[in-house]
Amino acid sequence: MKQKAVFLQSEGDSWISRNKQASASVKLPDDDALLREILELPLSNIGKVKVLEIGCGDGTRLNWIKNHMDADCYGIDPSAQGVSAACAKGINAYQGTADKLPFKNKFFDIVIFGFCLYLCDREDLFKIASETDRVLRAPGWLMILDFYSPLQRENHYHHYEGLKSYKMNYPTLFTWHPHFESMTHKVRLRSQKKYTDNQDEWVSVSVLRKCKLDVIK
Repeated sequence: MKQKAVFLQSEGDSWISRNKQASASVKLPDDDALLREILELPLSNIGKVKVLEIGCGDGTRLNWIKNHMDADCYGIDPSAQGVSAACAKGINAYQGTADKLPFKNKFFDIVIFGFCLYLCDREDLFKIASETDRVLRAPGWLMILDFYSPLQRENHYHHYEGLKSYKMNYPTLFTWHPHFESMTHKVRLRSQKKYTDNQDEWVSVSVLRKCKLDVIK
């Protein structure tokens, strides 16, 4: 069975339940590396910003963005419980996965991957990149928070037998394409704002710019 099916059926809800207390204790935006990067984006000339978070959980991050940045916020997550909680916060949230996004072409100014790519089926990565590119405007911003490794690493997922977690350089799903440019890529200790040489604990926060470049003839 594919990992996305397991998360849609049960493990997505289990993840929400396991992390409910931890999510509630996070102080925003100080404890959220993605939010700190988003606050530095030059968004004043856009008007009403449209934001999509893939792997939105219960909508905690999107709710902060909605309330503090006056943005239209959308989310997608495999957990029905998470989606229900996000909708209760006023988020336009849908149950689903990153390889099939229920949104129009070029609809969003910002797309966020909120720590979920490490659990996606490897055979879906091209679909995920394609769907992300489809719904993101140019110019637009792509934000990725996830485990980082210069080479792909595979580990057992401790919470469900048979599932795997994968570490790699996730921005490279996009930066091979000339329309995507890496603007920031910070590797830090997981859940903390400091450096570490322990590669098992590497997490990266990446900011990518999508733009249509002029062709030099």
